[in-house]
Amino acid sequence: MFTQKKDRENNSNLQMEYTRKNIFGWKWVWGGGYSINESVESKSALHYMSIPKLEKVSAPFPMLFGDIIDSTIKRVTVEIKETGKPDTFDVKLVEAGENQRIWYVFLPSSATLPYTIKAYDEKENLLINKDIEEADGFGSLFVGE
Repeated sequence: MFTQKKDRENNSNLQMEYTRKNIFGWKWVWGGGYSINESVESKSALHYMSIPKLEKVSAPFPMLFGDIIDSTIKRVTVEIKETGKPDTFDVKLVEAGENQRIWYVFLPSSATLPYTIKAYDEKENLLINKDIEEADGFGSLFVGE
């Protein structure tokens, strides 16, 4: 489940909550989120957060998620290099409101860092190519990275 609140202009706040249904109803398992305040001069193209695999908790992690700010981004992938050759995963893009898109991807539990986030325009031109080195990090990516 994703939630987001907009406090101020130029502020992005996205929260991911993983829940599981049991005999008593829905139970919260794990979650995380970020809040990024941007200056007007340095507008990011995409935000991300990485949720690591959890030890001793059955959950579909690792996971990366975020929101897309730049409307020219039409496709996002995440690459991992487990066996020397990169495995590429297309992320799910979700229309979350007017001019707002959220993206997410679940990676295999065997996935190891770094993860490479790539974003493409409608003609499949590469706009962003950035290695993510932190299993539980978050940040902003800019076109040309």
